[in-house]
Amino acid sequence: MPREESAADWTLLPAEDAKAFREFRETIDRRLDEYIPAGEPAALLQFPYDGNVGNHMMWVATTDYLRRRGVPLTYVAHGNNFDVETLRRAVGRGSVLFLGGVTVSRLWPRHAEIKQLVASALPDNRLISLPATMLFVDSADGEGAGELFGAHRNVTLMARDPRSEREARGVFPEHIDIVTIPDMALRLGPQPRRRPPEFDVIWLARDDIEGVGNRPPENVFVFDWPHLRQIPRAYYALRASGVFSRARGSVPALPYRRFVAPSMARLYRLASREVLSFGNRVLDRGKVLVTDRMHPHIHAALRGQHVVLLPDKFGKNRAVFDAFTHRLTRVHWVDTPGEALALARELAASV
Repeated sequence: MPREESAADWTLLPAEDAKAFREFRETIDRRLDEYIPAGEPAALLQFPYDGNVGNHMMWVATTDYLRRRGVPLTYVAHGNNFDVETLRRAVGRGSVLFLGGVTVSRLWPRHAEIKQLVASALPDNRLISLPATMLFVDSADGEGAGELFGAHRNVTLMARDPRSEREARGVFPEHIDIVTIPDMALRLGPQPRRRPPEFDVIWLARDDIEGVGNRPPENVFVFDWPHLRQIPRAYYALRASGVFSRARGSVPALPYRRFVAPSMARLYRLASREVLSFGNRVLDRGKVLVTDRMHPHIHAALRGQHVVLLPDKFGKNRAVFDAFTHRLTRVHWVDTPGEALALARELAASV
């Protein structure tokens, strides 16, 4: 299982990269401290009920931060068990946090729908959308996003790169606070390799709406993230959390806060750490990773592993690379799969 934050061994990384990651963490924590009150209860929404390791990197990093800040989670939910009335009862006057990612576009509509529901139902709570890419498919998508929070007067949108901040300022009304803060995954600690590599090059290729349709070469190990059922400890932790999820609507407020909410938060964190551990095992299989997914290039760099990063369809990868991860010595940008394979083979030969 990945190491807890307190046990981070920065000597596992090149000195320049360790310095950069420590600075990313310090920046993230300092900026979040401006918006998230220490010790006050909060809700954390949009748990990633999937096998996408990058989403779970954000959840682990976010809950690491909240633990450090002394913020008790009185409500957690994923897209299918979210209930706005239960949220209202559980969080009281506390803050409502939304997990980062790509969460204000019709690309992933359930995320936007939940934000809209919360803004309407909790007009007096502080709403904070954690660092995300603000990308919009077209002008209609941007106009719809601009209406997500309605007239709510206490909303902070955190963009994970300056380009996203500019895009957001172009569509959201002036009463929405918009700031740039690095992606939450950049505050994770080093992720040590546990096994020697089997392949020189491994290739993580996305095949969803954010992919550009490039085909990886046939002579490398190609993979994508699995279904949760392929990560048994994570899957069964979430099945167990379902017992609490089904019960919480009828549990009185005090027992809920003392037992049910902390139990669900622990099970979600356990599941996310198991998915992250699975991701480490897969990345162990190669000397060099090639990917067009954003979070895996951060993951590989946290392992001191060379990674070749390709473009995605909407420019998300390039925006984060230009703003932050270009500083990392093991991260390499290329524009085409052919360039990626050639560079990956060259890097593998040098390892």
